[in-house]
Amino acid sequence: MQAQEQLANKKPTGVFEIQKALDFSPVQQPSIVSEASEWLHYDDGIYNTNLAYMPENIPFSWAVMFPPELLKSYKGYTLTKVALYENEWNTGDLLLSVYYGNSYMPLALMNQQTIATWDLDNFDDIDLVQQVEIDETQYLWIVFSELDATETYSAACSWNTVDPNPNARWVQCRENEWEDAAVHGLPYIQFMIWAYVTDDPLGVEMQLTPMGSGVYPNPGGNMLNICTTLQNARVEIYDLTGKLVYNQEITENVTSINAEGWPAGAYVWKVVANGKEAESGKWIKE
Repeated sequence: MQAQEQLANKKPTGVFEIQKALDFSPVQQPSIVSEASEWLHYDDGIYNTNLAYMPENIPFSWAVMFPPELLKSYKGYTLTKVALYENEWNTGDLLLSVYYGNSYMPLALMNQQTIATWDLDNFDDIDLVQQVEIDETQYLWIVFSELDATETYSAACSWNTVDPNPNARWVQCRENEWEDAAVHGLPYIQFMIWAYVTDDPLGVEMQLTPMGSGVYPNPGGNMLNICTTLQNARVEIYDLTGKLVYNQEITENVTSINAEGWPAGAYVWKVVANGKEAESGKWIKE
């Protein structure tokens, strides 16, 4: 995948460390609840090691991503829960986030919740506060993030030297910058994160709408992208004097905007849906 090849050539931004000797321990895997349900995952269910980000006071996030070609078999299904393998290396609470995005970063936030970690030596099943309808045309991201930067949380991994999948080893050390862990010399790790999809969402009526909209990269240069799945929406961008510099209907989930010629500085973006402001934020042009 071209985006992943570009990421693999990026200079590493931090130091990762294997926290435990490789031991290849089989673990009890989450069970299937019904025939029309499945756990999506890349790891083989054999715990191998833990990965930690070592710089102090800098939290990190790790994720797995499921591309459209994998999701196409689950049209009409719903993501209802996520499973994370936890053991004695895990300390501090985590933030669980579910996004839709592109092939190299999460964009539209669909669910977010704080979870307490436990010394389980097993998978922890986490029911989603907001279930997510599967959109087989998008990239589904399951992201875990440290909340307390004073404690080092380590992510459990399996180990695959034969055909490791790069979508099972995404890491983020700086805001809005996701990397393939292979750039840190870790091509064989597969994060132990599972996503449960079912065609029986427990009677919950689903709406495929994000919890928020956003722009990236931020800060950015002559191009910015605004992401939202809100319907009947338009994007408005203002400079700090209140002058409207961009006003356009949104026809796709990700809209690219040419900011060439705009002076460097801060801008305010707004997503207006059905005549009302739905989301807003600040974008910095460098």
